[in-house]
Amino acid sequence: MTRGKFIALEGGEGAGKSTQARMLVSALAERGIHADLTREPGGTPGAEAIRNLLLDPPGEGWGAQAEALLFAAARADHVARRIVPALDRGDWVISDRFIDSSRAYQGGAGQLLSLIHISEPTRRTPISYAVFCLKEGY
Repeated sequence: MTRGKFIALEGGEGAGKSTQARMLVSALAERGIHADLTREPGGTPGAEAIRNLLLDPPGEGWGAQAEALLFAAARADHVARRIVPALDRGDWVISDRFIDSSRAYQGGAGQLLSLIHISEPTRRTPISYAVFCLKEGY
């Protein structure tokens, strides 16, 4: 069986990532290719629980290091429980955001790039992927 493909759509808020991801999944389906639409953070029950913690943090919220680690935990669960199994089945996976968002947001918050590399799935899992960065207004 041929391994599936992984495509991540990146870009700022309102750039159209979710819309383009849905359109891509539909276009692939029209060609007989099964594609799993997912998002980060999220995509699995555990990662969605972490997403909720990130979007509605307790008390004063998370420090930059804690936030980066939460994103890393969500991604690790997402990759292990959803992305890799789908690729192994031969499915394509289309993700609304992936590691590049962490590099931009959490990496830009300070000296957190070493923490972000903890969640780099390509270091431990055989995921190769294409990234498309969308920019609002084009």
